[in-house]
Amino acid sequence: MPDVTTSRLELKSMKAQMPIRDLVRFFLPMVRPFWKELSLAFVAMALGAGISVFRPWPLKVVIDLVISHKHCRVPLIGPWLDHAPLTKMQVLYGACAATILISLLSGALTYSVTRSLGAAAQRFVFTLRRDLFAHMQRLSLRFHDGQRTGDLTTRLTADIQAIQDLIMTGVILLGTNGFQVVGMLALMFWLDWRFTLATLSVIPLLLLVVFRYSRRAKLAHRQARKSTGMMAALAQEALSSIRIVQGLAQEEQLEERFEARSEGYLQAYLETLRYQARVGPLADLISAIGLTIVIWYGATRVLSGQLTTGDVVIFFAYATSFYRPMRALGRSSFLYNRASVAAERILEVMSVHSELKDRDGARPAPRFRGEIEFRDVSFEYVPGQRVLSRINLVIAPGEKVAIVGATGAGKSTLVSLVPRFYDPTRGALYIDGQDIRKYTLLSLREQISLVLQDSLLFSGTIRENIAFGFPEASDEEIVAAARTANAEEFIERLPNGYDTTVSERATTLSGGQKQRVAIARAVLRDAPIVILDEPTTGLDAAVERVVMDALERAVAGRTALIIAHRLTTVRLADRIVVVDRGQIIEEGPHAELMALNGAYAHLYRLQMSIYPEDALVSAAPVTTRGHTPRTRDEGEEE
Repeated sequence: MPDVTTSRLELKSMKAQMPIRDLVRFFLPMVRPFWKELSLAFVAMALGAGISVFRPWPLKVVIDLVISHKHCRVPLIGPWLDHAPLTKMQVLYGACAATILISLLSGALTYSVTRSLGAAAQRFVFTLRRDLFAHMQRLSLRFHDGQRTGDLTTRLTADIQAIQDLIMTGVILLGTNGFQVVGMLALMFWLDWRFTLATLSVIPLLLLVVFRYSRRAKLAHRQARKSTGMMAALAQEALSSIRIVQGLAQEEQLEERFEARSEGYLQAYLETLRYQARVGPLADLISAIGLTIVIWYGATRVLSGQLTTGDVVIFFAYATSFYRPMRALGRSSFLYNRASVAAERILEVMSVHSELKDRDGARPAPRFRGEIEFRDVSFEYVPGQRVLSRINLVIAPGEKVAIVGATGAGKSTLVSLVPRFYDPTRGALYIDGQDIRKYTLLSLREQISLVLQDSLLFSGTIRENIAFGFPEASDEEIVAAARTANAEEFIERLPNGYDTTVSERATTLSGGQKQRVAIARAVLRDAPIVILDEPTTGLDAAVERVVMDALERAVAGRTALIIAHRLTTVRLADRIVVVDRGQIIEEGPHAELMALNGAYAHLYRLQMSIYPEDALVSAAPVTTRGHTPRTRDEGEEE
């Protein structure tokens, strides 16, 4: 199968920054269901910030009224404090009590924010991961042919985790500090607007430094996330093929390749850390300049009698609190950049639309009789490179057709069109006289069973693997399917019978055992159409006979398409179709094709010289003619 590049999958370039509006347009609808939790969190944030801005005010009261014996400007209660018949100790105790009360209220509201926002974040991440996984599963094989599994897995795990970290940490940090900044500015301007402007004089410089380096760090982080995906893809490939790696003693080769990809990851993150390291000291230096301005300006105003010492304490406390969010923003740019790049990578996948989808007006398919017809079908993976060319083939209900040919002839592609793994580039495929695109994909594929060359079993029990295509099956139906597939005998010898756990990649089962479980799965599905992709490859003669017997019973009464690399499998077939370079060049039963002395006869003799035990006993000849591909008339459209 030709390589399908990412560009052909229409994924956006990793080098280009995705517009913020695209991210907002995609993620906003997913956030709306959690508006209650988010509203509660933001209300609590605002109240908590409003209370927190009063933390330094009890100290101002103590300094102005108790220590300095001066007039004290305090919002709301200032006039009352100046004329209240309170002793100095009563004012002191009241200030202490106010400090504790502010802390208790602030802590309670912080708890509410953390709990509400945390619940919303967890549910949002759950929804996002669920939707991303569901979307990945429904993308066409054309998409998956050009992707690395490890990279997709990274998007499902690490990238979504980065978004969760931003919501849990970044939103609380920015939201709380944002509300506090608004409250502090209001009170600062109320106290003295000139002093406030002097305090804010360094803010533009601080923002310039933060956002300048944040933008550069984001570019570096985008490359780091790309390297992470490539590294995960290589690790997944290596570990899933560990038997081959160790068998060929190629551990060092893969270690070198992994180290090279890890080096790219390392350099990208080191660059990110360099930018982050620069922001912190610069932000601290600018903040120190701002505090110096506050100290100098405040002291001169106090000496001139224009401000009280308590006023300067408020400004100093607010300046410290005001610069802290800016410094935190610079230091937390790593968190924001990681999440924004992760969101871009997730949206890249979610933006890919499968070319295989239900047409408007598609309806559920009725129970098929099993007639399959290819009408002038052509197919291209890559435009201009035809893999199948004008296939015309009719398969009667219940007929078993073997498709043979050299490697790369187009056999697997031809069969892949039946369950709509791909759609023909030209022509159409019909089942029971109806274009299969008129039916919904789900209802079409529910009536097709697959037994592949590589018997894929999933983590779980033998029972769960047999019932994978029909989860509602009863225990009696599962046992009956295993009996039909000649699997009952070895399953009952397993430690826990049908409840025996299958290891990852089913390495604890032999090839023949895995194949019989796969056949049982196909039998249980009870589909009218069965596709067999060389199900006996790699089996010894004794096991092959058991599997062939199981296959013969599995396809009884069903339409079967059998991809045959080793010609032993064609003994199940009523008819043999020979494919060469994407065209049907011969078709008929074994005896007639041997008499024709064409491509099939040559392929058969060549294989018999290698596997003499594969010799077939010819059935009675059936009057079927050889098939020559139709040639185009002059001037006919390609």
